[in-house]
Amino acid sequence: MAMITAEELERAEAEAAKGLKEAARRYAGSPGSAGAYDRHQEAIGRANHAGVRAGLLREEFAQQQAVREARAAAGEAAARQLAGKVEELGASREKAVTAVVEAAGAMARALAALEAHDALVRAVGAELGRQQLRSVDGEATGVCPDGAAWIGGVKWPLVDVGGVLARCLAGEVGRVYPRHPLVRSVVRPYGGLSAAEGRDVVLGLMRAERGR
Repeated sequence: MAMITAEELERAEAEAAKGLKEAARRYAGSPGSAGAYDRHQEAIGRANHAGVRAGLLREEFAQQQAVREARAAAGEAAARQLAGKVEELGASREKAVTAVVEAAGAMARALAALEAHDALVRAVGAELGRQQLRSVDGEATGVCPDGAAWIGGVKWPLVDVGGVLARCLAGEVGRVYPRHPLVRSVVRPYGGLSAAEGRDVVLGLMRAERGR
């Protein structure tokens, strides 16, 4: 059932009163006219219809108002009953906000550390390049075309910094909410294949560290 506003009710009653007044005015202007009476009766009929509609609206409005008042009273009673929970809710939210702030700080530190590592890989690769050491045919030491570095047969790829944290966050959310959209989202690697490889290396080492 659609809720009726006080404005709608007032408008309907005003239309009904206006219709009756207009019908009387028109008839008074030409009472002897043959068609005036018929038009007067039609106007009265429309005005009466508007009046009936206004009456029904008022009745429905009264019923709805009673329901609104009952809900408001129930809400006030519930608020009094839950007064003791307000402090608990406030403390709970404050604890959650503190945890999120700490997590955001930890993510910022992780981003800085990952960025520093990625920058170091690039710097080492650049140094190898200055020494004319390039790994293009399987050389054990040299810089790759994408900036990654091979040193003594060990590859040091670039790192998709944001991708590492995105995968971590999706993994943690998935433990609690397996069907969360974040878990199902696909984050494309940023920085090319080497950065994706470096991301996976860091995540693998992280899992190994956790498993100890």
